[in-house]
Amino acid sequence: MLRWDRLFELARGEEEVESRNATRLAHRFETGVASQEETLELAEHLLKGGNPRKGEKVLMDLLENEALDDRLLAGACELLEEVGSYDLALEGYRKLHAANPRRALSLYRMGHLLEMQGRLEEAVMLHGKAIALESDNPECRYRLGVAYTKLHQYEDAEEQYRKAIEIDPSHSKSYTNLGYILDLQGKRGAALLQFRKAVQHNPKSAEAHFNLGALYGEEGDREQAIKEFRIGLELDSASVEGHYNLGVALVNEGRYDDAEEEFKRILKIEHDNVNALFYLGFLYYRKGVYSKALKSLQQASRLNPGNTTILYYIGECFNRLEQPQRALEYYKRVTEINPNDHKVYFSLGVIYEKQNDKRKAREYYQLAALKKQGGAAEFTRVDE
Repeated sequence: MLRWDRLFELARGEEEVESRNATRLAHRFETGVASQEETLELAEHLLKGGNPRKGEKVLMDLLENEALDDRLLAGACELLEEVGSYDLALEGYRKLHAANPRRALSLYRMGHLLEMQGRLEEAVMLHGKAIALESDNPECRYRLGVAYTKLHQYEDAEEQYRKAIEIDPSHSKSYTNLGYILDLQGKRGAALLQFRKAVQHNPKSAEAHFNLGALYGEEGDREQAIKEFRIGLELDSASVEGHYNLGVALVNEGRYDDAEEEFKRILKIEHDNVNALFYLGFLYYRKGVYSKALKSLQQASRLNPGNTTILYYIGECFNRLEQPQRALEYYKRVTEINPNDHKVYFSLGVIYEKQNDKRKAREYYQLAALKKQGGAAEFTRVDE
């Protein structure tokens, strides 16, 4: 067995070899003797080694080479995509399409890039052209479905996902997105079936497990939802949405300590995530640790100052800490933003009752009862 210090020596050795190789490639490029393969390799070193602007310049020079091999041109475009140079990548894919007008790949890639830039109608057009060339390509059908989904053209999207599945019954992503479309239409049973198929055909897809868990949660099967969220997080531990959904499911099950850990994990990934800050504050409030709750809730309020749910619980904390004037300040801000929130009127009644102002207390209790008849909604997410 190798000692740890020996492993570190090996790692340093690999880095030195990489550095020497990059230097050699740069020298060959600058002296004009680098092959196309070496130029592409140099660009990759630069892009991934902290000098993206120089890497882009090397790739631009490569794209201008009219004799560039199609395989290397595709590789250059993929590198540009990776670093977010979408316009340059589009230019390269156009060249690739001009050289191979009967192949769908370049049209597919251009359509995907246009999607990422929000140019959805253009993306639909290019995906349609790709399908005209390769009508039996499930990935082309899937990407057209994605573009339609982003345009909220759900019937067209559903048609493309179903065609992708018809061509390839194991196309997991199409089952996932079809489930999403069906859920939007209120067809939860049908959506659940599609999410299960997505997991069946690709059990290593974190997204499929997260979607299945979310639907179980909506159906009230929180234990199954928690199970799916945990499986998804084993596959993708950096998923903020996965930790959030698991945390909320655990809150709803009353498992506050476990939920707290999930929201803390989110803050390690995104230190200013308003939902995680709110839920941490809410959990501390439920546990009776009001000063700690205030700290998290006030952080959340600085990020989302007009959110009445956050403001209400800040007021509740001040109320529990016997600071009625501060509590009144936050409660009244809630009534200004959302005059139909019955909970805040009840809390105002409590404050005035504690101050022995029976007239005001009665007034606010009556208002709370009146507003409750209107059916005020409980909180969900706080970043909306």
